[in-house]
Amino acid sequence: MVKKVILALVAVVVVVVVVVLVRNDTQVPPEEPEVRTTGPWVDRIVITHEPSEAMGIARLQAREVDLWLTPPITAPDVFEIIVEDPEIDYDLSYGGFTDLMFNVAGPHFDDGMLNPFYDAEIREAFNWLIDRSYFVAEFLGGMGEPIYALHGKAFPEYERYAEILGAIEEYYAHDFEKAERIIHDRMVALGAELVGDTWHYNGEEVEIKFVIWTDLYPPVYPAGGEYIADLMEDVGFRVDRMLRSSPAAVDIWMRGDPFAGAYSLCTLGWGMAAIPREEGHRFLESDTKFHRPWPRWQVLDPPEEYLEVAKTLYDRDYSDLAEREALFEQALWMRMEFSPQILIADIAGVNPWHSSLRARTDLSFGFGWAVPQTIHFVDEDGDPVVGGTVRADQSPLTSDPWNPVDGSGLAADLNTFRHMLQERGLMTDGRDGLLHPWRIESAAVTVRDGLPVQRTYDWVTLDVADGIEAPADAWVDWDGVAQRFITVGEKMDPNSPYYDEGFDPSANVRSVVYYPADFYDVPMHDGSTLSLADIVMGMIIRFDRAKPESAVYDEGEVARLSAFMANFRGVRIVSEDPLIIENYSKQWFLDAERNVSPWFPAYGIYQQFAPWHVITIGKMAEADLALAWSADKAAQQWVEWMDYTKGPSLPILRERLDRAIADSYIPYEPTLSDYITSAQAAERYSNLKDWYGDVGHFWTTSAPFYLYSVRPLEGFIELRRFEEHPDPIDRWMFLLEDL
Repeated sequence: MVKKVILALVAVVVVVVVVVLVRNDTQVPPEEPEVRTTGPWVDRIVITHEPSEAMGIARLQAREVDLWLTPPITAPDVFEIIVEDPEIDYDLSYGGFTDLMFNVAGPHFDDGMLNPFYDAEIREAFNWLIDRSYFVAEFLGGMGEPIYALHGKAFPEYERYAEILGAIEEYYAHDFEKAERIIHDRMVALGAELVGDTWHYNGEEVEIKFVIWTDLYPPVYPAGGEYIADLMEDVGFRVDRMLRSSPAAVDIWMRGDPFAGAYSLCTLGWGMAAIPREEGHRFLESDTKFHRPWPRWQVLDPPEEYLEVAKTLYDRDYSDLAEREALFEQALWMRMEFSPQILIADIAGVNPWHSSLRARTDLSFGFGWAVPQTIHFVDEDGDPVVGGTVRADQSPLTSDPWNPVDGSGLAADLNTFRHMLQERGLMTDGRDGLLHPWRIESAAVTVRDGLPVQRTYDWVTLDVADGIEAPADAWVDWDGVAQRFITVGEKMDPNSPYYDEGFDPSANVRSVVYYPADFYDVPMHDGSTLSLADIVMGMIIRFDRAKPESAVYDEGEVARLSAFMANFRGVRIVSEDPLIIENYSKQWFLDAERNVSPWFPAYGIYQQFAPWHVITIGKMAEADLALAWSADKAAQQWVEWMDYTKGPSLPILRERLDRAIADSYIPYEPTLSDYITSAQAAERYSNLKDWYGDVGHFWTTSAPFYLYSVRPLEGFIELRRFEEHPDPIDRWMFLLEDL
């Protein structure tokens, strides 16, 4: 698995985790090895804050830690140290990239000042303004490559459309004079004038408020941001270089009102959590308001033609690969013209760890999925060692609130609470991006005849049909007032209050998921076990947050639900025991495995798992306008952004838990009373109260590790082995083998 070789360059956002083997050099009689057959190999994972990559590697060399967790190492001088140390192993990952993100609000901010980046041609001109090759060489030391219209040169779409992307890269090659000419002409057209060396508008100097992250992909930033600021000044802009660390930068660009004009553009870095098998969905997700609920995306207004092509690719409304290629070509060129985001560099990131450690790395995300299940120490013969403590350095440690519905989206946080502290229906394979059954057992997929879908693994069957139609009793929508699901039959019945004349029940995919017989025995950290109510609650929240009549309505969720509903055709619980769930959708994927819809409870953009009773106390707090799941709603309502793990949210959530216990509260009672009895609710709430008393937070899942302690001010997170985890200890060890 580990090769001390620099693989072909490309992009990356990384994450890592580690373990410690305590050595004893004294002569004592050997002990019998511990017999452990289930759960993770190691006992603890301790993550500490270390802002310096160089210091982190020095600590790794001194065996004070066992690996550098996140973000990936991008400093060439630090990489040289890693390569030269025989006791440090590493992999490269290629899922991260740097970019510029523009504030496109306008044409004027609320104070009347012109926003040049409202103009698409000025944004497009930055593709010629920035010398990407220089950027990669100067700030990455060659550990990356220039990128233009698409992320991730190591992944399938770049190979599929190499000719198209090559033409784009040639057309948009660095040309300072061309960029300067376009910016000049467009600024004049917008009513600005060049006075001396700087642009003025209505007699005032046009100021560009440029947020430059100081702790993003060192040494890329802030130096790379300063380079871009110099270029902007060279074409006549006065630039306010706003150097900010991660939390402050996020507060400005992600959560602030774009029309307030607190920023004009910012440096960013992104990462892909898994190898992207296909990326047609990214145009709609990245360049429109229909996926990301944050204010910056809600003002995006792409040309209608681009929007239609983006929707077509997102919906996969094509029949063959030739048609797909034609759509991709249109979307790639249109994206360059629209340019709300300028991709700059594809990063090859380094993920180092001590050679006594083994774990599954992800080609896209470094140490991501399957780390908790595979990480272990090895003995002198290379055999797995049971036990030990994982010690990892990470920068930053944690900053934003953790909640499963709409919490932090920062890579450092996601690495812990998404990869380490939750489970899903399907496991992502870090070697090729395909999927394996995790909490499900198997699946059957049927696709409309003619669609180019192929199967790789035998845990899923693949069939074709001339036509697929959702049955009348499938759930397809939600009534936020009556708190009940709306069926396909009701949508199609002219006499029903839910009648929708335009609704078409036809689908391209039917997915039937079979859960294992012991699904309801899977334990969670607080002593509860999984239930069908957990799954149904996940279904409800997906709809309810976007319904204006709901007590937890969040305006930012409306566009995202709209995009989902354009393809969703219904879900049906075929059998409760054994659990079988059937899903119908217009949306389809090239891989049969990716067409499986488990409906294992997952919330928000990042698909976090949480049990229904944990969601309930958050729902109660949000309905009372005491807390809010999303940062945007928290800002609108002047309340705390909900955090299940620390801070002022905890006493508020504790009060709601006490109220739920006193009232024997069943959330969404018209629906969930079919799946939750008063006795079951009382047991869940009691378990959660005891859990809170033991660990001081409300984060409980069924993952191999549980959150024992999170102390951000001290720079410390500790995860401990969940003793009751049922999976065989070697279940996922096959992922350590190379394909």
